[in-house]
Amino acid sequence: MGYLFLFGPVLLEILCIVHAVRNGRTFPWIFIIFFLPLVGSLAYLAVEVLPDIMRGRRAAQFTSNVRTIANPYGSLRQAERNAEMVGSVASKRALADEYVARGRYNDAVAVYQGLLEGQFRDDPALLFGLARAQFLNGDGAGAQASLDALQKADPNFSSEDAHMIYARALELQGKDREALEEYRKLTRYFAGEEARCRYAMMMQKTGAIDEARTVFREIVKSLDGAPRHYRRAQKEWGDIARAALK
Repeated sequence: MGYLFLFGPVLLEILCIVHAVRNGRTFPWIFIIFFLPLVGSLAYLAVEVLPDIMRGRRAAQFTSNVRTIANPYGSLRQAERNAEMVGSVASKRALADEYVARGRYNDAVAVYQGLLEGQFRDDPALLFGLARAQFLNGDGAGAQASLDALQKADPNFSSEDAHMIYARALELQGKDREALEEYRKLTRYFAGEEARCRYAMMMQKTGAIDEARTVFREIVKSLDGAPRHYRRAQKEWGDIARAALK
């Protein structure tokens, strides 16, 4: 134990100097670590090492949020420049996604429609992007048509998100019976409680009150016994189910 107290600060100092040299952080850290042996090493760990260790998804998201606040239209302008200067399908698709994120669904639809030509006319990713933008823009019929075209172009395409948009597009058009059937199919494999909740709400809407209450009770029971992170993620659907059972 005595050796640890005696040589520990020296070993820490050596490790910090090696780390600083390897990472190009020699000035002014080498002098601080060398002339303030323990304090300098601890300061180096706090300023240079720990942030690297802690840097992860939350830190990246925080940085992204700060950049967005400082320059709210920066990513949009960059996407527009890339689409204009590069002109590739990927750059234009990124621009369409940026429009969707900002609620400019008309613009997103226009970009996607412009991409669906030639060899990309039946591209599943572009058709799905178009369908999503159309649905968000309130065009249920357009979204349904785009997803039908996607399924025709690629019969093996499978996506729970696309299936959910399809069911909601039917509901948006007032095709309640068809939407009910799609929601029923979704409950078999959709991750989370949204599909079951929408299925129950559609049953309620079409007059199957008792059956709807049964599904709402299943949702509540499932959430009551679930881990906290799952309950938090599914709070919206749990709140709807509990309100429906009052």
